[in-house]
Amino acid sequence: MCSVDNIKRISNFLEVPLGKVGYNSEKILTRIKSAQEPSISGFSSIIQSLVRESNKSTVRQSHADIETDCQILQWLDYAVLFVAPTNKDKHAAKILLDELNLYLQSRSYLVNDTLSVADVVVFHTVHDTVANLQPLEKENYLNVSRWFHHLQQLEEVRQGKLLLNFSTLQLLEWATGTHT
Repeated sequence: MCSVDNIKRISNFLEVPLGKVGYNSEKILTRIKSAQEPSISGFSSIIQSLVRESNKSTVRQSHADIETDCQILQWLDYAVLFVAPTNKDKHAAKILLDELNLYLQSRSYLVNDTLSVADVVVFHTVHDTVANLQPLEKENYLNVSRWFHHLQQLEEVRQGKLLLNFSTLQLLEWATGTHT
């Protein structure tokens, strides 16, 4: 979801003081850094402002060129427009996971070959959807499961969220018959 909690987690990942974040009168996420500076509204716009303020070396390296910046911006929009709504719609979640699974078939990360803010944003927005998958469903999305499992192992990304189980040993509990 594109929520205040996720903004806080991404701010922590980027090592940027967040300021005050909440919903304005139109129910749009809004960030207020200080009384002297204008507020920033919208999930993607807030993330972009946090990235610009970050001095974290891995973030600076991942924003080395305009093409990479554009790809990251596309993933931020993807998180808002496509990932966030799937938390409430199981059919949309299946379509999203199918697309993401196909995209991650030959990739370890969403942009280039390193962790970027795009991975962190999509990880947090898709977290509830992945958490609601049954073990057998997770096996249908092996590439998403691999990517998600890798990211959740990084405490700077996960930030205290519960580790989700991706072990296939759990399938033994679900099997109803014996095979010879």
